[in-house]
Amino acid sequence: MAGRGGVEKDHTGQLVWDGYIPPEAQSDPTILRFSPEGQWEIALEPVHDGIDINKTVGVGSAIVFARQLQAKSKSKAGVVGLVPCARGGTLIEEWIKNPNNPKATFYQNFIERIKASEKDGGVVRALIWLQGESDAAASDTARRYKDNLKKFFMDIRNDIKPRFLPIILVKIAVYDTYMKHDTHDLPAVRAAEDAVQKELPDIVTIDSLNLVNTVTHEGFNQDHGHFNTKTQIALGKWLADTYLSHYGQFL
Repeated sequence: MAGRGGVEKDHTGQLVWDGYIPPEAQSDPTILRFSPEGQWEIALEPVHDGIDINKTVGVGSAIVFARQLQAKSKSKAGVVGLVPCARGGTLIEEWIKNPNNPKATFYQNFIERIKASEKDGGVVRALIWLQGESDAAASDTARRYKDNLKKFFMDIRNDIKPRFLPIILVKIAVYDTYMKHDTHDLPAVRAAEDAVQKELPDIVTIDSLNLVNTVTHEGFNQDHGHFNTKTQIALGKWLADTYLSHYGQFL
């Protein structure tokens, strides 16, 4: 979700972004980003720069999503504000609400950014969630994923009431091969995503397996785990089309 399009290892083995921004992800004055400092600014790739800290970020799906939303909705979408919050390589248990754990800061920061983004008249229209590869890398976290994801979504909606928050849930395509576990269970996480969609209202799923080939690794970077720029473009357009087909009437 944070975007790794164009991020590959250089000759020294360090991850670097190639700096290429495709036309679909170019900046526009009517597409804004809520900065790490809590200010609105023109969105530029990488959108998660300064958000997904200590990671090498590249092209993601956010600006593509916004441009497609504007193009397909004509003038209805108006100015689109993006509120990036993703942190790569994290478990769902690092995101769920836990008042008894002072180190569990992701959730509180997430809620604070939602509320702060609305102070100048903005309205949060949806949550896009793509996460779970790290959970799928081990059978124990994969088995707990459904209950944790359901709690996460329910807590968010409860804490930002009375806002209406539809969720577009992107089903994962791979497990995190960087996680050094002896077991992995991608099917368990994918089944959990389907189950949460059925048990909670106003959640739409799209399946990222339709964008990649996990045998030939088409659609991935050379690490075979992160979406390349072409896939990020396709995902952004699909997310916008999905939002408009289900919730476009709320624009």
